[in-house]
Amino acid sequence: MKKYLLILFLAIFSVGLSAQTFTEILGRPTNNSITINVLFSAQVDVYFEYGTVKGNYPNSTSVVTSALNEPVVAVMSGLLPETRYYYRTRYRATGTGTFLASSEHTFITQRKPGSKFVFTVEADPHPYDPKGYHPLWDICLQNQLNDGADFMLDLGDTFGDDHLVTSGNPYTTTQIQQLMLDNRPHFGLVCHSLPFFFCEGNHEGESGYYLLQTPPNNIAVYETLWRKKYYSNPEPDGFYSGNNTVEDFGMGKPENYYAFQWGDALFVVIDAWRYYTANNKPRNWDWTIGKTQYDWLKQTLETSTAKYKFVFCHHVMGETRGGVLIAKTFEWGGLDNGTNKFAANRPGWAMPIHQLMVTNHVNMYFQGHDHVYARESLDSLVYQTVPMPSDSSYSLGYIANGAAFTGTVLKGAGHIRVTVSTDSLKVDYVSARLPKDETPTSKNGDIFYSYGVKSSKISALNDVSMSNFPTWMVYPNPANELINFTFNQPLESNFEIRIINLEGKLIRTIDKSYLSDSKNILNVHLNDGNGAILKSGIYIAELIENGQNVSYQKIAVQ
Repeated sequence: MKKYLLILFLAIFSVGLSAQTFTEILGRPTNNSITINVLFSAQVDVYFEYGTVKGNYPNSTSVVTSALNEPVVAVMSGLLPETRYYYRTRYRATGTGTFLASSEHTFITQRKPGSKFVFTVEADPHPYDPKGYHPLWDICLQNQLNDGADFMLDLGDTFGDDHLVTSGNPYTTTQIQQLMLDNRPHFGLVCHSLPFFFCEGNHEGESGYYLLQTPPNNIAVYETLWRKKYYSNPEPDGFYSGNNTVEDFGMGKPENYYAFQWGDALFVVIDAWRYYTANNKPRNWDWTIGKTQYDWLKQTLETSTAKYKFVFCHHVMGETRGGVLIAKTFEWGGLDNGTNKFAANRPGWAMPIHQLMVTNHVNMYFQGHDHVYARESLDSLVYQTVPMPSDSSYSLGYIANGAAFTGTVLKGAGHIRVTVSTDSLKVDYVSARLPKDETPTSKNGDIFYSYGVKSSKISALNDVSMSNFPTWMVYPNPANELINFTFNQPLESNFEIRIINLEGKLIRTIDKSYLSDSKNILNVHLNDGNGAILKSGIYIAELIENGQNVSYQKIAVQ
């Protein structure tokens, strides 16, 4: 009878265990290994089996025992380069005899030079505050998995620790831990087969300023410890270069900046936060990436022979707004009130960061923070600002921050998909939309905007694959009473231009009645549609063609 009860208990326990929540997150892919970080909601024995053929797993890791809220971090090693692998997690209640199996998942090891591949970039999911809508973020994550990407990069404002500080309320290390745990189910939806790389944002709280506040009992130490436990970012190991500094209080190497090559591309992730100490809101010359990181960045770019070079950071100079307009200033560009004061403020540094990237033929710089899509160019270097993946209004960042950008600035929610080929890059803005918000002309997963970047040292821009959307110019800009919209091709009869203020209010609509005989020029009086001249300020001109948002222009009214 006792034996029967024991068997019954184990059977019931196994059924319960099979329903336990666990998340698999891949990281640190190399040419011959990958790291898996798995978290169970029960104590289990775990190992991983893997191979190059679906359903066949000749290789396995050692069995280890997990504790509650303690992830199992294991390395699947002995792999071949540029090879597709399939794996599954095997687990059982500790000490019992039967191992259950997860679903089969997959990954690919480092691509060889000359190989075509895809990677994705997202930024600012903000799941910890009302800006970020969880269901839409999950849709965007699934879109990235559907892209068939080799890996994804997240550019921060993901965990939200510093909200506990700015709220003015006391906080504990347990609260920071919970923020790390809260995001595991989201990344776990896709990062079982989409290896995860992380870049610090301002809302992670891992700043030099916070590190100095009553250590080790501060938000930066707590966040570093918990982040490293639950998310396996690279540290220097021969495949990855990066931060070799061993920090106090158990933080070790903080895994905050790193670089690696994949195929024909060099990937460089830098940290805008850990090295400023003046205050919690650095401005102007107070902001810095620090000399040690700068020297590493310089050496990394100078010694790389990769055909393409990409640099990723949460934002130019931390948490100001914009891209190329501020890239010319302070540590990033050297200018201060129009005068180059870099040498005086950064003695011993070779050149500002922007010039360092241009000199070493960086093709693209990716940033987040502003919650809007913006594609700009400065000195043939593309500045790509990444849209928010979880903005269910599809316009928060555009309204709040769109005026800080030049170039192409677009509304929406989604991620960036980059296809790397031997002779060019293709950069797609992939839209994320809730099912209730889809229309016949705007669906989830649509390519909202696309452009190409030529290879190596040319870095020339070339707009492609935009469903034949027109390009347009606005002049004069700034304007007074009259403005002209000039298009590169005749407009469809079914179009309109909406003038919107920065609060998102529609001021007026301009239709085909304003077209010139050539059908590609509109001459417009700057009034509110009722005869009153528009007030001085910044406005957005939104082109709608056949019911679809096509593109936008920023208008300054004097």
